[in-house]
Amino acid sequence: MEESDSDSKIDNYIQNEREKVLLNRSWSFWENYESKNREEKNYSKLLKEIYTFGDLISFWQFWNKYPGSDTKQIFYNGECIKYFFKEKYRIIAMNLFEKGIRPEWEDEKNKKGKTLILEYVISSNLDQFLSLVTESWMKLICYLIGETIPHSNYINGVRFVDKTKFGYLKNIIFKFEVWVNSSIEDKELNDLKEFLTSSFGCPIEERNIP
Repeated sequence: MEESDSDSKIDNYIQNEREKVLLNRSWSFWENYESKNREEKNYSKLLKEIYTFGDLISFWQFWNKYPGSDTKQIFYNGECIKYFFKEKYRIIAMNLFEKGIRPEWEDEKNKKGKTLILEYVISSNLDQFLSLVTESWMKLICYLIGETIPHSNYINGVRFVDKTKFGYLKNIIFKFEVWVNSSIEDKELNDLKEFLTSSFGCPIEERNIP
């Protein structure tokens, strides 16, 4: 069926609107999984790229439908562990990285860089914490794609990780990770660490990427 003039005008309008809100870089969302079957060793199946965008319209279209926009829907919420897909995978991390960079140490653009880690250990009121940390994750994403975080050009991506350990002694731990490339200088790195500490109220742990 041929496209009508009306459809063509709508498509052109949408394209024009997207061009008005283009981002400096294109970005990809990734998910890390942990299998319910602890013998699962196919790590390539446990990391998946789920969406790529280069403008604000595309981002919000995705985010408003993505279950991960509400942390309680995918991470441990104090009552149950969520499993997804027929393989029964638990989502243990959400990642937002520049398009073309995998959220892995082995990626050439990550090698010799640094990871800045903000860790939260939760002992009570997990429900309230998850509400607050979801807002913080959204803030971190907006800082990054809007390039308003100091020295954002050195940042390859960010991660939100559920490190909760289950067993006799259960530890509820969540982490933000900011991955910077090897080009960043010490002063710029310190500026970034100060910004993250003041914005998210958590001390920074710095680790080198091999």
